[in-house]
Amino acid sequence: MLIASFAVGPWQSNCYVVAPEPGGPCLVLDPGPGALELVRRVVSEQQLTVTGVVATHGHLDHVLDAAALCRETGAPCWIHPADRHLLTDPLAGIGAAAAPLLQGLTGGEPMVEPPEVVDLTGDRLELAGLELWLREAPGHTAGCVLLGADHPDESVSGVLFSGDVLFAGSVGRVDLPGSDPAAMQHTLSEVVLGLDDGLAVLPGHGEQTSIARERAGNPFLRRPDALAGSATAAEVVR
Repeated sequence: MLIASFAVGPWQSNCYVVAPEPGGPCLVLDPGPGALELVRRVVSEQQLTVTGVVATHGHLDHVLDAAALCRETGAPCWIHPADRHLLTDPLAGIGAAAAPLLQGLTGGEPMVEPPEVVDLTGDRLELAGLELWLREAPGHTAGCVLLGADHPDESVSGVLFSGDVLFAGSVGRVDLPGSDPAAMQHTLSEVVLGLDDGLAVLPGHGEQTSIARERAGNPFLRRPDALAGSATAAEVVR
């Protein structure tokens, strides 16, 4: 498996290019601000063809370049239907106070949907020659998902693209428009804590981690109930 990653935009969101091997199809996860040119570079170097664009959720820092990438490659955009509206109404997910930043990123042009949008639902799907499993993980947004895949490296049981649900030492913030602390608490306790310890976690921001490491040391996994109504929690998470 080929996984290329790079942080983009003012929020340093992680974008991933994932393929079974060089010289074939690939999918792009979370193409945020400035991802397009870097994706082009990876695709050219590895002789890849983008056949799918996937959003782990609909926040601006994970989807801003999705429409342009889909138009350029002809690939569909996969996103959970609960977050589809954020493709054209980004302030609904980050708040009106971010309007000046949005204008700076888009040059004042309205965001539009990619030409083809597909609902990211179900338990399993095949994209770009990859067998992926999916878990709905609402809380940070209503449409957050976790995506996992087997990995040939025997040192891990697989890889998990966790978006803004789980980070190294932290979790996604729950004080934004559309966030739900109670839903996040359920996601952490019933979904994340049910995952295999051997999964390598590739998050939406920051460094790689693992389920085992987070189970042992992440304070929000050890006490998911700390999120509910906690201003402190909101201040320390992305």
